[in-house]
Amino acid sequence: MLLAASNGQLATGEALRRLAIARSTLRRISRILEEYGLLDLSVRGILSIGPTAARLALRREEQLREEDERRLVPRHKRLTRAPGASYVLLRNEACAIVSDTSRFRRTPKFRLGFSNASIDHPWRTALVHSVEYGAVRHERLVSSLAVHHAGLDAARQIADIRALLEAGIDGLVLSAHESEALIEVIGEAERRGVPTVLVDRGRPDILANACFVTCDDRTIGEITARWLSERLRGHGSILLLPGLFDADPAHRRLEGAVSVFSRYPGIHILDIGWTGWQQQRGREIVGERLTRGGTAIDGVWCDSGLQAVGSLRAFIAAGRSGSIPPHTGGDLNLAYKLAIRHGVALAAVDYPPAMGLRSVDVLLDVLRGRSVPRRVDVATEIVVTRGHATRSVRPDLWADEHVRWDLPDDLILASGLWPSYDPRSFRIHYKGNRYNRSAAIEPTRSAENG
Repeated sequence: MLLAASNGQLATGEALRRLAIARSTLRRISRILEEYGLLDLSVRGILSIGPTAARLALRREEQLREEDERRLVPRHKRLTRAPGASYVLLRNEACAIVSDTSRFRRTPKFRLGFSNASIDHPWRTALVHSVEYGAVRHERLVSSLAVHHAGLDAARQIADIRALLEAGIDGLVLSAHESEALIEVIGEAERRGVPTVLVDRGRPDILANACFVTCDDRTIGEITARWLSERLRGHGSILLLPGLFDADPAHRRLEGAVSVFSRYPGIHILDIGWTGWQQQRGREIVGERLTRGGTAIDGVWCDSGLQAVGSLRAFIAAGRSGSIPPHTGGDLNLAYKLAIRHGVALAAVDYPPAMGLRSVDVLLDVLRGRSVPRRVDVATEIVVTRGHATRSVRPDLWADEHVRWDLPDDLILASGLWPSYDPRSFRIHYKGNRYNRSAAIEPTRSAENG
């Protein structure tokens, strides 16, 4: 249980402290468990889940999922699985695979770099704040953090990474705009002994990396599509509004959603409109269709609240308040506010910017030579407006429990920062402008608001 709560590994000293046993006792127990494959002691000073335990954990997750689905199926139905995707967030198999990072071991303090794909909407601002705070809270280990924003420009991101390498960074956090374009420069970082931790975006299959910190995008698409299909009782015309065409997460979410919608013959997809995760684009697409008339929109699938807000505002502007069709898409505080105010059935699986600070944690482990999982899936929650759960998609939180009426509309709720985190007043004290592409955070003082 200790290892499960610690993402599969735990320092020996911490295990002794938590278990309150003698070191010799822990050593004997550990060796016995290692013999049965329940523990991995290959890294000195670290207790890790062994291969047998990892297989048992995966099998237990499958059993729990099957039991949950059986419970959700009405008794008069003889189905081994409910239609669509399971609403249980699955753990990717790569989470149980451990990377050997001993070749990257260095002595603190570390100089870190963050190459960010863009900062063009509130979610990405929250990600940057999360990375910045991740560095600040490890001030004993981090001497500086340089943050570069590529502005959705592959050539610029390549130049940013080369500049970070020339500046002598020890480790890199990367949110990749175009993975294929970065293969060479990330390979160069690897040859220089500079490890890369991917966060949010990026293809770990083609980019050299120690770990990919993310959340299961395909499952997000599947869960929200399943909820919308069940909310419409398997019949209706829907509009799909995915995010940025050039971003891998948007494609994975859309693929997951379409795979579920295809299982419902009565669901008709009116159109797919790429929004770039921009509120205004979502409003334009929906507003144009409402003005044009034709087939009624029975539901709107969005992979984020960033464009869902635009869609909701288009319906409100058209005088549809109180009769707006079901929507999906969370993250943004305003999405929940509008849905509650206007009586809209809404479901979301927040995409947590908390992966930013988690990526810094992982990178620091890598730089200290500690083994890390090949993939870390950051926990998230299913949020549904009250009374709108469906047969197989039950919320972890009702929207009215999740929304923050006291905080700004552009707040991203799953930031992983403190409860009073406000993106407008967040500050890290360091030299230079926070969004200057060459600025470096000097994490020697605490952040405001937390």
